[in-house]
Amino acid sequence: EFAYALDLSIVRDNGSLAYSEALADGVAIDTADKIWHDTRTILTGADDDLDLTALTNSIFGSTVTINFAKVKAILIVNTDTDTGDELVLKASATNGFAAWANGVTASNAFIGPDGALLLSNKKDGWTVDATHKVLRITNPNAGSVIYKIAIIGTSA
Repeated sequence: EFAYALDLSIVRDNGSLAYSEALADGVAIDTADKIWHDTRTILTGADDDLDLTALTNSIFGSTVTINFAKVKAILIVNTDTDTGDELVLKASATNGFAAWANGVTASNAFIGPDGALLLSNKKDGWTVDATHKVLRITNPNAGSVIYKIAIIGTSA
């Protein structure tokens, strides 16, 4: 029996994973005509409930309201860098938007500090309606957390 010792210090993995998609303007498959983004702060132990039918932005001194009929992508970036300061995307809320979790309202997605969560359904989108419209992000930590969010979707 003959054996060789393997020197793992010279092994290199140059693999990578990249994802880049563009959506044309429209309301059909592989398109979107609405985008909403914001930087938000969630206080200790609080919920940030976003009504996907009434999101507002201020543009050039005017308030613009975004009303999604379908959501094609959600990107949430936890900008907090303190260990343990995670955010939780929850499917459970009154009139909760649980489509990203296949309708399972007990579902949660955790976004660690200095981490990101990307959810995408660019072909079909997830339907938003009067009883499925509240996107809930929770801060279970002992301090406030700042996060950035972008939501892309359609008006019809």
